[in-house]
Amino acid sequence: MQRVLAMAGLLLALASAAWADTRWFVVKLNDQPAGWMSIERREPGEFITTITTMRVAVGRQGAVVVTAFQSEVVEFQSGAPHSMRRRIEGDRDEETSWRFDGRRVTIQHGGQESIDQAPGGIAIGPDAERRYLGARIAAGDEMISTQVVDPLSGLDPVPTRRTRVGAEDTLASGDVLKTVRFETRRGDEDRVVHEWIDGQGSLVRAVTAIGAVTQEIILSDEATARRALARPPDLIDATRVSSSRGIRGHERVRSAVFVIRGDADTPVLSTGPQIAERIVVRAVRVVVDLDRDSPVAALAGDEAADLLTSTDLLESGDPIIIELADRATRALPETAANTARAEALRGFVHRYINRKTLDVALGTAAETARSREGDCTEHAVLLAAMLRAQGIPSRLVAGLIYEPGGPGAEPAFIYHVWTQAHVGDHDEPRWVDLEATQRRRARHAAQIALSITAGSDARDLWAGLAPTLGTISIDVEATR
Repeated sequence: MQRVLAMAGLLLALASAAWADTRWFVVKLNDQPAGWMSIERREPGEFITTITTMRVAVGRQGAVVVTAFQSEVVEFQSGAPHSMRRRIEGDRDEETSWRFDGRRVTIQHGGQESIDQAPGGIAIGPDAERRYLGARIAAGDEMISTQVVDPLSGLDPVPTRRTRVGAEDTLASGDVLKTVRFETRRGDEDRVVHEWIDGQGSLVRAVTAIGAVTQEIILSDEATARRALARPPDLIDATRVSSSRGIRGHERVRSAVFVIRGDADTPVLSTGPQIAERIVVRAVRVVVDLDRDSPVAALAGDEAADLLTSTDLLESGDPIIIELADRATRALPETAANTARAEALRGFVHRYINRKTLDVALGTAAETARSREGDCTEHAVLLAAMLRAQGIPSRLVAGLIYEPGGPGAEPAFIYHVWTQAHVGDHDEPRWVDLEATQRRRARHAAQIALSITAGSDARDLWAGLAPTLGTISIDVEATR
């Protein structure tokens, strides 16, 4: 699922320091080796190039998902950026590059070239940041602020604020290194990253937590780092949400009342058949009633356009998506209501994805259409794109779904993704939940929505769930 991709992406984003030749790091998740990262520094002529590469593997109930990233920043000796590039490896590799030219930036992505305005303010490359950090550490600064170009974050540079905690000895790569520990915040994120940086401004160690998952990068040697891919940790158990009791016949439940309790602020989301309200600071009551009439307002022009557009994740304009959507609705009369079209598309996606597997990190709609494999996320994105190809606004919902457990496993809720379609049959617009992972038509009530995204960026899908990972539990108050 996308949370796996986001975790690896966050780790790569932490690697803002460059170094002569190549430095190697072990990547750990929950204190278990999960992959490696390398940072290579080249200095040909007037330019300095920093290439950061990462490969991370995680287990998912027996399957193994490997995600791979590479970012490259070319900067002048002054630190001003010249160009940058990012590459994400998967079923279909994705590459984006930016070339800076005064006030303009030339962007290449997916074989297309476009021109954009350069972001305002002063931004530097990662090697210039390394040198600046070294100088400010030597000067004893308590707070250090930088604004660095980062291909993983796109065109806009990332403001970073570091607060000195103190000098510490750090064991890394078999040696005890003199480092300074910082509490670091990037952009507008509240998440704190603990960084250990040496006197030259280079990263030695970084640790952060997303719910129950702790992520660490630690300086190592190449052989040790590469071996870290051999036995990836399984993260499914770490993100299961405990249930106060089992739900008998959960797939037939039409209404349910839950209380979500957590260590952090739990999202409060009312949508479709779900109404949520905060009852105390750390608790939210959620009522799901599939028989409740839930009409909504018609979509405004801009909102409707956003939910019909083709994106990098939901490529509704791709010929294969258009062809599949037409095939799925071919038997319907031209006057068929959008509710009927949405259901036809849902059933088609369930049958079409014929390899139900967890070993796909996050396939886009077009990738899924070609591979015909994936888990709940791939079902959701393919259905959302096909809905848009038929002129039906759609979005993605991430949340929790009940799992009854089995031998050695207690009942619990697991993270899940599904699709919503905005239909307006009989002048009564409403959001309809569509569950393409199941043969049956309707979702059941033992399913809680926590986050909604228009699907413009794959990273948005799980971003709203990060504070809940491993920090919440669910009381089942009533089911019917």
